[in-house]
Amino acid sequence: VPRGPSAAWAVDAVAGLPPAERPAARLALLTALASYQVTDQVVTGFRDTGAGDAELLGLTAWASFAAARRAVALMAPDGAIRGTAGTARPAHQEKTAE
Repeated sequence: VPRGPSAAWAVDAVAGLPPAERPAARLALLTALASYQVTDQVVTGFRDTGAGDAELLGLTAWASFAAARRAVALMAPDGAIRGTAGTARPAHQEKTAE
């Protein structure tokens, strides 16, 4: 969860992944959850894995789309968006048994 100007949370979030996968995971997380925290250093770290423009665009487009899809699914009635039925919702939006 992004807090303040530091992106250290993203480093912590990917710490359990194999080292070669961490730059891509960090970039994806930052793009999806806190795009304002994506820096040249984060992009360079991803590019240092051998990724080019196509991979950079593909990863950031996927992360952005996934974040937008999740946000819309949280706002829409359950199942109103094709393929989102059963998507987890925040506790305050859970349906209660009556």
